[in-house]
Amino acid sequence: MGRPCYPSPTLAAAVRAHFGLNQDELARFVGVSRAQLANVEAGRRELAEAPRYRLWVLARQLPPPDGLGPAAPDFAARHDSPLLSAADTQLLQKRLDHCRYLLTKARYELGQEDDPARHAARRRWAVAVLRPALAALPDAASAARWPGATPNPPADLHWLAGLETHTQAAPPPLSPGQHVLAQARLHALEAEAAALQAALLPVPRTPGARTD
Repeated sequence: MGRPCYPSPTLAAAVRAHFGLNQDELARFVGVSRAQLANVEAGRRELAEAPRYRLWVLARQLPPPDGLGPAAPDFAARHDSPLLSAADTQLLQKRLDHCRYLLTKARYELGQEDDPARHAARRRWAVAVLRPALAALPDAASAARWPGATPNPPADLHWLAGLETHTQAAPPPLSPGQHVLAQARLHALEAEAAALQAALLPVPRTPGARTD
């Protein structure tokens, strides 16, 4: 036996689900606000006579036993193995390539964050240690041990000034919260790339199926 023809959350929800409508769309059809329809579907109120009759216009088209309309096709099955057009394939491949680029960049940036405070401290220490060492000419013992090492204090100090500038200009390490967000973005990119890769895989042929 079908559902009784009176406004109930089940009937309104069944109509919306069968025809793929949202609450705004069904509310406009029956002549009420979306909030009113939401209250009806939640069982908090009933429709007045005029919108109730409007709901029945669509309810009649539900499949038996609720109505007299046709059953809906199995739309989900149509998307199990979608056949991509050449334009779709190109679009997905372009996005996959971009995802891979972003993944490489994100993994590198997170890799540099393993111990950023220690790395920054080491660079500051190196600048401080190298400044007097590069400014002075080597003594006899040092020259004898590394005879091929030819210092050039002006050029070496210029290089050191650039190193110090880069050290000072380096972005601060990620805070714990920023690190969590970066990890989340990385995982999202990995999931998107995996989904795109799966969609671009060729659809396996059924044994014995015609190929013409």
